Amino acid sequence: MATPIDRQAVELILSVLESPSARISGTLLSDYHPKQEAALLAANLLKPCGHLPVAVSLADHDDEPVSLTWSAEHEGYGYFSPAEGWITVPNERLAVFGVNYSVFLAQMMVQFDLASRSGATALIPNMLWEVGDARIGRRKTRTSIWFARRLYDPAVWRQIADAAARRPIMQIRVILTSTPSARLSDQPIPGHLVVSVRDVIDFGAGLAIRPDILTARLDGTSPIDVQERLHLTPDGRKLTINGTVTIEFRSDTHITIIRKLVAGFKSRRRYRASELLNDAAPSVKTLRQAFGAQKWAELAPYLKSEGGLWGFDL
Repeated sequence: MATPIDRQAVELILSVLESPSARISGTLLSDYHPKQEAALLAANLLKPCGHLPVAVSLADHDDEPVSLTWSAEHEGYGYFSPAEGWITVPNERLAVFGVNYSVFLAQMMVQFDLASRSGATALIPNMLWEVGDARIGRRKTRTSIWFARRLYDPAVWRQIADAAARRPIMQIRVILTSTPSARLSDQPIPGHLVVSVRDVIDFGAGLAIRPDILTARLDGTSPIDVQERLHLTPDGRKLTINGTVTIEFRSDTHITIIRKLVAGFKSRRRYRASELLNDAAPSVKTLRQAFGAQKWAELAPYLKSEGGLWGFDL
């Protein structure tokens, strides 16, 4: 088994993933990250994907970029220096390296029982991947795992949210991302838990995500923000109101409806009963019927209808 890359190499590959093209020049690697370059190339996490016919002068000490030309005589790219004559630039400094996504995603999920025989599938080219369905914790069903990059960009966030809306599922889906958590949007994606890889990674095992940390995140065992008036755990099974009242849900019907209501509360949107029931319980006509008398008695003090539109009033 190959030696895992160290934390500095992990941080470098995640930083490259956040760049627009997910590429890095050989010059930058050689000059500033030689140790990490060797580790990432050995692990096949970076792969050559072209070259740049531009380099910083190696002879004139002015750090100015110079255009390179091919020399048949010298069998390589280079440039003419007034002080030194012809300067051949080593091929490794011209190379451009891109992230090897299949290897990156495989190493990230290496500690999970993942159902994906054909590997990850790109849902948005170079931006969003369906990694597979993973067995997480003691859940009876597998959890859908996606990976996205550059989620700090509002335009990318909207693309990911649109993709999630087009591919809804009954259970919670996890979106792993190379974006640091501090740069993630506060706007939720209903039915999805967005997790920065840095927060769940096992730095002693390269890029591998620790199952116990991801399980805890999915179970909602991280501390609840007491300032948050409405908190729903990522699996949709526990609702906390004003930091004190807790209501638990087991039915998929209840979870689907409550997720939409919580998302509506946070985006200041209310819904007609038919909008809430169509996907979750099309055979019933009222929310009270959908939740049942006991659960409705717990929710009724907080759920109100205004002009036929339902939402939380806190």
